[in-house]
Amino acid sequence: MRPLFVLLPAWVLVAAAGCADGNKPFMTADRMNRGLMVILPGIEGESGLNHDIRRGLINGGLMCAMPIQSWGRPVPLAGPLLNQMDIIGNRIAAAGIADMIADYQTQYPDRPVYVVGHSGGGGIAVFVAEALPKDVMIDGLVLLSASMSSAYDITKALGHCRKGVLNIYSKADVGLLIVGTVLAGNVDGIRGPATGAIGFDRPSSRSSAERVQAYQKLFQLELTSAHGSDDAHGSTTRRGFVSRYVAPWLTATSWPPPETPGMLSTQAATP
Repeated sequence: MRPLFVLLPAWVLVAAAGCADGNKPFMTADRMNRGLMVILPGIEGESGLNHDIRRGLINGGLMCAMPIQSWGRPVPLAGPLLNQMDIIGNRIAAAGIADMIADYQTQYPDRPVYVVGHSGGGGIAVFVAEALPKDVMIDGLVLLSASMSSAYDITKALGHCRKGVLNIYSKADVGLLIVGTVLAGNVDGIRGPATGAIGFDRPSSRSSAERVQAYQKLFQLELTSAHGSDDAHGSTTRRGFVSRYVAPWLTATSWPPPETPGMLSTQAATP
């Protein structure tokens, strides 16, 4: 089988090179046979934030393959800003990851597949779902403090997710996901508050029946101070938070999972 990162564009391969060896312990034959959980970093690339996401998922009982898949340009200093604003490059990177997932499913049919994206990686996760071949489905997306415009229509992405899209946001994430995205734009190129700060807009009464139906599979959870949000943008990546609040979704047979003490409240995005 080809390595999971072989289908990515050349400039993404360079970015991913730093984490390829670190991924090896999480890409064993046993793990691959249990399913695939692609973790997409923010615009900073591989960092302690995404390693904490992986640790939290493992602590939460997940034993599938868990590659941290970098997607941006490895340019010193200016790299993060370029990654945030590179609309075409972001789409190309997402298409490569979508091909990687389709290739995995050919080799390991009927295994669970999820994409977990933090910050800019949350927007890339949506692009990945949109870029999947027409007949390819994954189980779901988990968006943590995602940098994607709140008005973005995720109908197509939802159509590729069996269980749906889980969006965890925080109204306290003002500096990066409101001020920052108003000035620099989100990864989808639209300037304005991000869904990681205010959630996705719900379908209006004028929305198509297709969109209303698709959004039944969008679940939005608000992170508050009660959940340890002293760092509004980074709190969603902390291993304790991930193991307690995110992992139960990824181990559940259907979404939303049964409510358990201490879980975030669930709200489906219906009109």
